[in-house]
Amino acid sequence: MKKEMVTRNFNLTDAVLKQKADEFIGLLDRDMAEFSQRGYNAAAKTIFEDARDAVNDFPSDETLEAQKIGLTAAKDAARSALEKSMRTVFNMALNKFGAKSAKYRAFGEPDISRKPDAELVRVHKNMVTAANENLAGLATEGLTQPMIDTISTLGVALDTAIDAVAKGISDRDIMTEDRIETLNSLYAIVKKYAGIGQDIFYETNEAKYNDYVIYDTPSGEPEETPPEG
Repeated sequence: MKKEMVTRNFNLTDAVLKQKADEFIGLLDRDMAEFSQRGYNAAAKTIFEDARDAVNDFPSDETLEAQKIGLTAAKDAARSALEKSMRTVFNMALNKFGAKSAKYRAFGEPDISRKPDAELVRVHKNMVTAANENLAGLATEGLTQPMIDTISTLGVALDTAIDAVAKGISDRDIMTEDRIETLNSLYAIVKKYAGIGQDIFYETNEAKYNDYVIYDTPSGEPEETPPEG
């Protein structure tokens, strides 16, 4: 069964939720006498603080996106270097054997700039095999063993970079889900004490009642769509 997408249970930005948690911890210290009768004590405070700190330990969405962009840039650079070296060998094989020859076709499809990354890796392997088999014949065109070895190395580098991007995206998705679940846990605590505070101070202390209202809306209730970030 496909796992349901994890979504935020709150209608605040992440920064505002963390600020609200800090604010509530201070309010609960102030109103400890009243809240102690509702089960709030040193242990409960530690749980609240740990939930807040757990949120702070997660990298931001911006940080995770920057990491993905960096991995993608490294992959693109590896691809560019491989394409450049492969085009040179394609040109050598074309000049030596001709476009319609079986030997030229053995080097793979030459339209490499339009191929997906994984397909380019496959073509590079064909080229390395064909170049090694035809090294003597292409020596007059300038092909050398070090050139073939370079293409092989660049292909491995691209393959590794492709895997790194895929892993980076997967790690980001997992981290994002974990972060949202941690934020939801923190919000549940904030919401719990907001409800208790409003109950305690209902019709007895308007200012303190308002301190425990989470949402700055006329009704004190959240809007329809939770914001992200």
